[in-house]
Amino acid sequence: MSSVTRLMHEIRRLLTERLSMLFIAITATGAVWYAVVKTRDYFQPSTFLTAWFLIFNSSLIFAVLLTVGFYMMTKRLEVTLIIMAALILLSTMLEAMYILNPSYLFYWVQTTAINFSDLISNRIQIDMLLWNRLFCLLISLSIWALGLCSFRRNGRRLFASFWANCRRIWIPLLIISSVCLSWLSFFYEPIFDDSKPIDFSNMKNSDAGAVSYYGGIWNAGNKDLVLLKKVFSLDIHSDTLSGRADYKLNNKSGEAQTLSFQTNTGIKIDSIFINGTKSKAIRGETGIRSTANWSLTLPAANEYDIRINYSGRIRNDNTIMQRALYGISKGFVWLPANGSSPYLNVDLSGDFSLHGSISLDEKLEPVSLYAKASKKETVNGKSLWQYMINRGPQTIDIIAADYMTKSFEAGGLNVELKYFSKHDKSITDMDAINVIRAAIDYFTKLFGPLPNRENLTILELPAYLSGGFAGGSMSAMDETSFNSEDYLPADPTSPHSGAGIDVLVHEIAHQWWGLSTVPIADGSSNWSSEGITCYSSYCFMKQYFGEEYAQEHYIKNWQQAWDSYKNAFYIKHPEYLAKLSAGDVSNIMGSFQSIKQYDLMPLVMIKAENALGSEVFHQKLSQLYMSHLGQPITYGDFLAATGLTEEALKLE
Repeated sequence: MSSVTRLMHEIRRLLTERLSMLFIAITATGAVWYAVVKTRDYFQPSTFLTAWFLIFNSSLIFAVLLTVGFYMMTKRLEVTLIIMAALILLSTMLEAMYILNPSYLFYWVQTTAINFSDLISNRIQIDMLLWNRLFCLLISLSIWALGLCSFRRNGRRLFASFWANCRRIWIPLLIISSVCLSWLSFFYEPIFDDSKPIDFSNMKNSDAGAVSYYGGIWNAGNKDLVLLKKVFSLDIHSDTLSGRADYKLNNKSGEAQTLSFQTNTGIKIDSIFINGTKSKAIRGETGIRSTANWSLTLPAANEYDIRINYSGRIRNDNTIMQRALYGISKGFVWLPANGSSPYLNVDLSGDFSLHGSISLDEKLEPVSLYAKASKKETVNGKSLWQYMINRGPQTIDIIAADYMTKSFEAGGLNVELKYFSKHDKSITDMDAINVIRAAIDYFTKLFGPLPNRENLTILELPAYLSGGFAGGSMSAMDETSFNSEDYLPADPTSPHSGAGIDVLVHEIAHQWWGLSTVPIADGSSNWSSEGITCYSSYCFMKQYFGEEYAQEHYIKNWQQAWDSYKNAFYIKHPEYLAKLSAGDVSNIMGSFQSIKQYDLMPLVMIKAENALGSEVFHQKLSQLYMSHLGQPITYGDFLAATGLTEEALKLE
């Protein structure tokens, strides 16, 4: 048999025997799984089949291509198995190496799509899977093609065979094409950006905290410019947006000015007009949290009418575990504040007003942290919603989905629970409203009423967001917080039965600690809004489910985190941090921030409670809360309110 025939035989064998048998096996397995899965009302066949074949089927196809390619290169079975074992181990280890910020494209065995929504579109997750699998397929094809080039011919050695095989021009062309296309797919990946990571390098000692930045945009810029009015209109398409924003500014000096503004990194500026004259903005470097910085030169004038036309596709921060939060898909939209309209770095006038309109699919209802929209009209399947805010924020985030609303009263507030319409039966059947009401009533009684507000919105988010947030008059959490099967413990007396309301209660508690008051991390203690919020959630759970449940689900986990933290190498030996670069120190200290914020401070609070007694300690917290409404709270304020010292509360 000639070498050429043997080469073609190897190709046919791969395609006809291995891949065909693999496809049949995976299809059969998928069919069995489909038959036994509990579909119920939430099952989405298209999402299930897409995820099944993109995740499981694709990874095995990659394994076949890589194994065959490496074997043809090495002609050693044991070497090939070692290489494949190393690649599998590397892919699985990437999940624990998030401080190195690995691209989600490198996950070839598994993916970063850890959850799928049962209730709405998973288009954003599917897009990530498709791009990931495209990149992995091109890399696998490159290795396989290199293996073809390395296929031994007529007893020749590797390099002689490689040169002989390259004479068949289609093989090197396949290698070049697959390598170039894999590079292009990596370079032009559209979901994540080049955001800068938050710098934790100055947090070098073992007791250091971190000043938390929760996104949004701060107001710091040209103090000579004052924004009087802003009007924006936004049109949401299938996965992109287009909009126009008009600004009216006053120039205190009358001289030429430089105006800086921010957008989401996926937004491009189509055109800018200053007092009717076309101008051009210059894009600067990318900041943190998907912020694109722009600058615009303004001519000398006392007032400016500026119009900015913009469009694009929302991009996500590449430094937050490579999971997409924001995006546009059929059935769900989430735009960050800098994605709905450009934000100008100027002061706001005392009577500043924001007017906005957004055009959405008629089935979707928009919800925002700081504004409530009113529906105006529906034309050709799209509805127009309008906002009007006086003395409010300069721009707003927007979440939109097919929501249903249940209204009730709790803690003296009008509460709206907004949830996905597909969840209506479960929300009705479960004890969701009573638990939400109980939590709001409990925190109101324990700490005091929420100031300057009459309404509170509880918002459901997709499962793939994995958690929640609180802002304005809204507390939001993903759909797993409303899982009817484990929303409440099956047996409230058993701490092992599990509950799905932890995140829900936590985000409600943030209305008191983090929004009504602002506990400020100081860099020298573990004090933060997250810590006191976790403790507050523990107090409610202890009262609602009992001591054993709170001990098992909270204190036990906090203690385990403390044991892990104090035994960490760089915490026990901080002197070694001085030998590392600032970037490495930032990554290392950043990896400890979750433990410091969510686990260590609650243990400090427990220690303070034990020292003073629960009733006295809770009275002190209430006094601290009521005396600092709308104000920052430092760790010193907490110590002064309780009469305790840092030494007395030091964890051991």
